[in-house]
Amino acid sequence: MTGSVDHIVFETTRACNLSCRYCYNPWHGSDNDARHPSLSTLRRTLKRLLRSVDFRHITFTGGEPLLVDNLKELALTCRLKRKGITLISNGTVGAREDYAMLARLGVSLFEFPLHAAEPEVHDRLTGMTGSHAKVLESIRSVASTDAELCVVIVLTKLNAVRLPATLEFIRELGVTTVMLARFNIGGRGMDNIPLLVPSLEELRGAFATAESYAQTTELRISSNVCVPHCLINPRHYPHIPIGSCGADVTRRPITVDFDGNMRICNHSPVVIGNLFTQSIDSMLSSEYVKGWDSIRPRYCDDCAHWAVCRGGCRAASEQMGMGLENEDPIIGITSPERPGKVSLPVR
Repeated sequence: MTGSVDHIVFETTRACNLSCRYCYNPWHGSDNDARHPSLSTLRRTLKRLLRSVDFRHITFTGGEPLLVDNLKELALTCRLKRKGITLISNGTVGAREDYAMLARLGVSLFEFPLHAAEPEVHDRLTGMTGSHAKVLESIRSVASTDAELCVVIVLTKLNAVRLPATLEFIRELGVTTVMLARFNIGGRGMDNIPLLVPSLEELRGAFATAESYAQTTELRISSNVCVPHCLINPRHYPHIPIGSCGADVTRRPITVDFDGNMRICNHSPVVIGNLFTQSIDSMLSSEYVKGWDSIRPRYCDDCAHWAVCRGGCRAASEQMGMGLENEDPIIGITSPERPGKVSLPVR
C-alpha cells in the first residue's frame, strides 16, 4: 500500500557552488560528502518515489539543484503526476531562460536567499563574492514569469540588526513574500556558532521589526524554521505565521535524497530507511520516529507550549551529537536562564 504524506523534500545533489557559513546540511558535519548523482540515478529514485509515496507537493533542493543536468525533465515528470513543485536555489546558477522554462513546466514557487541589502554582508554569509548581484538577477528573472517568488533571510548575528534596511530593499525590488529563517545549528554552521548565533535581544528585535512590517506594509512574512517558544513567543508576533514541528509526522518535510534514503526532515541527519527496501509506512512507524512524539526533554517538562513547540528543533540537537531527549541547542546558547548549558562542538 502506498503511504501518504503532505510534502516531500527531494535532495537532488549534495554539490553546491557556494560555501554558506550557515549551511545546515548534515553531510557537511562529518564526511563533507559532496556527491553529485547521475541523471539516471535521479530518474530511478524519483520514479520509485512517485510509485511508492502518495504526496501532493515536492520541493527540489540540494546542494544546489540547478547544478543537476536536465532538472527540467524531473520537474516535468512530477507535473505529469499533478504534483505541485517548489524550487529552492541559492540564486547564483540559473539563467533567465532556465527560470522561464521551469515556470512554464509548472514550478509554482522559487525560493532564493537575500540576507542583506549590502552586498558585502550577503556575500560574507554565502562565502562567494558577487553572489548578491547574481541573486538580484535571479529575482528579476523569476519576477518576469507567472511563478511566485519567496525571498529567504537567514537571521544571524551578522545581519539581524540590519533587517529594517533589508526589508526596505526587498520592497523596492517588488517582492512581497519573505521567509524569516533564524540560523539553525547544523552542518557547516556548527563551525560558525559564535559568529552566527544572534543574541536573544537581537533575535527578538528582528522578529519585532518583521512584525511591524507585516502589520503595516504589503510584505507577507512567515517564519518556517521552528523557534523555541520560550525564546520567541508567537503570540507576540500575530502577523507572522511561525512554524513548528507538530506531532503529525505526515505533515513534516519528509526528506528523500537521490539514493532513496529517507529522513524525518531535511535538518535531521538520521536516515530512517530507504525507499528501495522499505515502505514509507514502516519507516514512519519506527520506534525512532515515534520518539519524536513520545520523548520529551526534561527542560520542557512544565512548559505549557510543549504541544506546539515540542522543544524547538531537536534535529539540531541530533546534529550536535545529542538525542531527542535534548531541546533545541539554541536555548542553551542564547537563554540567560541557562548559561553554559550547551557545549560547542570541537571541529
